[in-house]
Amino acid sequence: MTTHFSNGVTNVRGKANGTSLFSGIKQPLITGGTTPAEWAYQDDFITYNDEDWTEIKTGSAYILSQYPQGWLRIGDANPAGGEINGIQSPEVFQINTNKKWYFETSMAITDVSDLNTFVGFGPNAYVDPVALPDDGIGFSHLEDTTSIQFVSRKNGAGVSFTVLEAGSTYALSDSSVATQSATVYGMPTNSVRLGFLFQPADSEPGVTADQFTIYINGTVSGTQAATTVPDDLLMELKAFSESKGTTANDLYVDYVQTVQQR
Repeated sequence: MTTHFSNGVTNVRGKANGTSLFSGIKQPLITGGTTPAEWAYQDDFITYNDEDWTEIKTGSAYILSQYPQGWLRIGDANPAGGEINGIQSPEVFQINTNKKWYFETSMAITDVSDLNTFVGFGPNAYVDPVALPDDGIGFSHLEDTTSIQFVSRKNGAGVSFTVLEAGSTYALSDSSVATQSATVYGMPTNSVRLGFLFQPADSEPGVTADQFTIYINGTVSGTQAATTVPDDLLMELKAFSESKGTTANDLYVDYVQTVQQR
C-alpha cells in the first residue's frame, strides 16, 4: 500500500542509521526526545565563549575554537613542565543511580607520550589529570602510555577499565593538523570517539546490576560494573591537560554530548 512517507516506514533506530551513542535519542539532540523525558547538553565548539566555562590557563596557554567542524584547542606552544590547562563547567551534573546517563566525546592529542588528559565529570577541586580523580566519571589518558582508561571513582577508590577496540587495547596515536585540500579537511587527525552509558539494574533486559557500557568509535568496547560511583556530590564537565615536559602540545576536543533521564 502507498503511504505519505517519501522514504517509507522503518523501525531502525537513530538518525540516518548512524553509529552515535545517542542513536536512540530524538535527533537533533534536544530535551524531551524520549519517554521518560531526558535533559541534554552538547557543545560542538563551532564557537567558544569563555564566559560559559571556568578556564585554567598557565603562562602563554591558549584555549580557542579552531579548525573545520569546530574543535576546542587547549595547549601551549612553549609549556612549562607540569603546566595545567583546561575548562570546567558549573557544577550542574549529578549521577542518579535510578536514571540512565549517556556521554560521548571525540578528542585527539598532538604528542600522546607527553600529555596527561581527562575528559569527563568531576568535582570542582579536580583540575590536574596527572592522576585519576578521587571522585569522577570519564576518560583518562596518562603520559608515557597510548592507552585510555574509563574511570568511575568515589572517595579515592573505584574502577579503571582499559578501553578496547575489537577486543584489543586501543592505542591512541599522535595527532597532526591535516593539510587542507579539495578532499581533506584541515583539522586534527587520529581522533577517537569515546562514550559511556550508565545503566541501572533492571533498566534493560539482561542488566541485573548497575553497569557502564563503554563505547569507542561507535562500537561497544565493553561493560564495567558500576560499584563505585560519585553519587554524593555535584560534578562539572571537564576537559583538562597536563604537560609532562616543555614540548608544544595540544588537546583537541571535537565535541561533548550528554543526555540523562529526568
